[in-house]
Amino acid sequence: MNVDALIGARRLERVPVDDEASARRLAAARRHLQSAAMISGDDPDAAYALLYDAARKAVAAHMQAAGLRARNAPGAHEATALYAAAVLTGRSAGELDRMRRFRNRIEYGTTSFDTRQVEHDLRHAEAIVAEIGLSIGAG
Repeated sequence: MNVDALIGARRLERVPVDDEASARRLAAARRHLQSAAMISGDDPDAAYALLYDAARKAVAAHMQAAGLRARNAPGAHEATALYAAAVLTGRSAGELDRMRRFRNRIEYGTTSFDTRQVEHDLRHAEAIVAEIGLSIGAG
């Protein structure tokens, strides 16, 4: 699904561009990555939630820089993942929706993660954050 289709389906909406807020959100994403890496061995579930939030916040920063945001409605995280798949070029962009579903399993207590899974998806989250940093000029 492309960006115009996401807007047409009312999954995304246009907002004023906010470069400062975008930069702050990207900085938060980078801090989350560092924290996830630090705690992955002791608390893989929390590390996974952090790495997912890092990738999601980075994509939201990209949207802010483009004058878009996910609508404040059920499915906002899914819309963010669809946006990432539509606009980012790296292979990891397509992993965000899978990571979202995995993170939901933690939230609802249906699974827990081992360090191996955290390390695997931490690389995807890092790639997403790096690509966005380069694309919005905050690299």
